[in-house]
This record gives sequence, C-alpha cells and structure tokens, in this order.
Amino acid sequence: MAVIDIPIVGQSYNLRDWAIDCQRTINLFPQVVESQNAPQVSALLPTPGLTRKFKFDGRIRGLYALTDRMLVVSGTTLYSVDKLGKITNIGSIAGVSPVFFADNSIHVMIVGNAAYSYTIASNTLAVMTNNEGFLGALDVTVLDSRFVWTIPNSGKIQWSNVLNTTTSALNFATAESKSDNLVRTVTNNGQLWLIGEKTTEVWSSTGDANLPFQRVSGAVLPVGCVAKNSVCQFGSSLVWLSRSEHGHGQLVMTQGFQTQRVSNHAIEQEIASYNVISDAISFAYQQNGHSFLVITFPTVQKTWCYDLSTNMWHERSFYNPSLHKHEHHRVMTHCFFNGVHYVGDRDDGRVYMLDHNEHTDDGQKIVRERITPVINPHGARMIFDEVEIIMQVGQEGNTNPHIIFDWSDDKGRTWSKDRQESIGAAGEYRKRVIFRRLGQSFGRVFRVRITDSARLVVVGAKARVR
Repeated sequence: MAVIDIPIVGQSYNLRDWAIDCQRTINLFPQVVESQNAPQVSALLPTPGLTRKFKFDGRIRGLYALTDRMLVVSGTTLYSVDKLGKITNIGSIAGVSPVFFADNSIHVMIVGNAAYSYTIASNTLAVMTNNEGFLGALDVTVLDSRFVWTIPNSGKIQWSNVLNTTTSALNFATAESKSDNLVRTVTNNGQLWLIGEKTTEVWSSTGDANLPFQRVSGAVLPVGCVAKNSVCQFGSSLVWLSRSEHGHGQLVMTQGFQTQRVSNHAIEQEIASYNVISDAISFAYQQNGHSFLVITFPTVQKTWCYDLSTNMWHERSFYNPSLHKHEHHRVMTHCFFNGVHYVGDRDDGRVYMLDHNEHTDDGQKIVRERITPVINPHGARMIFDEVEIIMQVGQEGNTNPHIIFDWSDDKGRTWSKDRQESIGAAGEYRKRVIFRRLGQSFGRVFRVRITDSARLVVVGAKARVR
C-alpha cells in the first residue's frame, strides 16, 4: 500500500479537451504561504461573502469614492452616501448602461448614456450639452486637472478646460496611428492611453494650453480592445480584453509601453466558446495582501478572477437555488470608500461589503467547489482504500458543517454518488476528514464541495492506494 498526494490545491484550468486537464476552483482561491524558506501555494481559501450595507431602488450602474462621500448611480438616479451612511438624492442619470466617473477635486464628470457634471461643493448635477462645444462622450478620465473623454464613433478625444468641465469644439485631437475607432481613453501613470479597436496609443502632457496632449513617439501598440468595460486599473498597470488584427479574447496587462498576456490557454479557450464577449465588465481590488481582477461576461453568466500574487485564476459564482446551477457573480461594480470594499448588485439596488467574515451572499448560500486534475493520468489501475482531506476543522460558532465528496472515473464527464462528512463542530480541532473504500480507477478526478455557511480552508489531501 502506498500513500500519494492528491493535488487538491490549485487553480481553475478546465480545458475543452478534458483528457488533458479538467481542474476547477470555484469560490475558492489559492493562497501563498510565505513563512517557509520559499513562498509556495499551499492552501485554498474561501472568497469573501456579501454583507448588505444599502438598498436603492434600481440596478447599480456605478460606484465612485470621493474623500468624504460615495457616489452611487442606481437605476436613473444619482445618490451620495456620506461616511455616516446618510443618503442624499442628487438628480437623474439617464439610461441603463454602466457609467464612468472621473474627478478633478472640484467636479465629477459622469458618463453613461449622456454626460453630466457634478459639482462637489454644492452637491448639484448638470447635463453637458452639445451647444457648449461638447461633442459627446463614451467615457471619461482626468489628467493634469483636465477631463478627457472619447468622442463616440471616432478616433478622437476631447478635453475640458483646466479645473472645469467646460470645453470647446476645438479642444480635440485624433489618434493617428491607425484608422480604427477609439474604445476607451484612460489615464495610467501620468499618461493617456488611447485604446482603439485594434491598436493603442500612449499620449503625454505637453504643457501647451492649446494642445495639452500629444502622442509619445514610438508608443503605439498593435493591440486594441473588444469590450470597453473590461478596461481596468490593476495596480500600476491597465488590463483589458484584447483584440488585434490577428484575433481577440486574450486578457492583457500593460508593462511599460507594452502588453503581456495574463490569461492562460484554458481561459482563452473558454472565452472563445462564448457567443458574446463585448459586454465583459471588470473591476480590481486589493484585500488581505491579494490583488484581484474580477471579470464578468454577463451574457454567458461567467465570472473569472485573476490573482496577481499567485498568477492563478479561479471562478466566482452565485449559486442560483431555483435553477440549481452556478451563474455569474452578483457584483460587477466596485469602489473602496471609508476603508470598505463596496460592490453593487448586478440585478437590483443592493450595495454590499466584500466581507471575509461572511459565508453567504446576503443570506444566499455560497457553493464552493474544487475539482482536482486527473489522478494517475497514464492509466495504470489504482485501488483507492481511503482519501483524507487535510483542512481547517472545528468551527468558531455553533455549527457543524459538512463537505460533499465524490469522484469521476471519466475525467469529469460523469460523477459518483456523493458522500458527506462533518468538518467538525465547535471545538473539534482534531477532527480528521476521511473517506474509505472508494473503488478502483484507471484515471480518477476527485471533487470537494461545501454548501454550508462555514469557512472552508483546504491545505492538502492524501490517498492510500494499491
């Protein structure tokens, strides 16, 4: 009899050719333990739950943090929320699409189906109109106290006057390297990135009042963007869902004036199978030493998350209890305000806190799941006498959660009847989680799930085989 390690800790890497690799990690993420001689990925930790903080009337279209207040676009209404939680109705924001924000410390420019100027001191909102020289906006950013935005259906940008939202019909410039339309204009590291459909240009400030921005010589990238809402600030870089003359569907991140691929073959294969990717929307946040990029594809109901600290991917989902299936995560908008990560619901007016101490999504269960790679992929017969899941056991509260354990002998195509085992009630800190008499296989995949409201921490698994 031999004892072998089961690779239960790992990322999502589920290829269409399931015979190669079929592992998945849902609502769990790999953790790097740094206390040993060399950092190593050695545990699976639970993703945060959702604790409701506010409830508005309409779907959350955007969140934005100022120094003393948070702006919320819910349905067709703009609200402000101060640090004490007081909510103020500011005015109307037309449309249903996600909105973009930028501020110059005096004004906030808000762009959705129309563009608006919000004055911070007076708490007032005004619509920006074409008769003021404004040529329309797809998005907005700010650089050197000027708002900069993309003019719709063009390769042009327009900018405001200094410390204001007023502009002129002459305040515009054209991206010149290619004739493709601009998708997003965004600021990064003190420079403007003009991201087109197939190419990207980097511009810098000139100090000239008449032409305040110009293209950096040689800073033209042969990669554009397929989904404008996928462009996201990620640490000191930008990340987006790419498109070029050669194809689309890679997640890329900027490094200097270049981009590098951050998606892997499994993610790209998955994205290639989606019938719609242009509605992808992303946000990034940093919590407990991890920098996460969360990207959601609403049409196909999938959410992926990239962890910069491990360079690994996992899946996030909301488990729909009526349909008994995983859907995309409940949140697609984010801001960090008053020390709290606030996120907005994709379907209604709820605003939550991303909460590592919460084990539900606002009372709805979180189904956490890990599917291992194939054990014994070369096909020799193995008899599994027992498998022990090494995990954090014993609960702090008055609960006795169970994990669900099953397996597949056809590399994840079909599954055995499941078994359940307690992971320890309060005080059961020496509990062992062991499953015995598991039969034989020529290539097995194990699956561990938990549906109870409890903290699931998995550090390893071992099997006795012969």
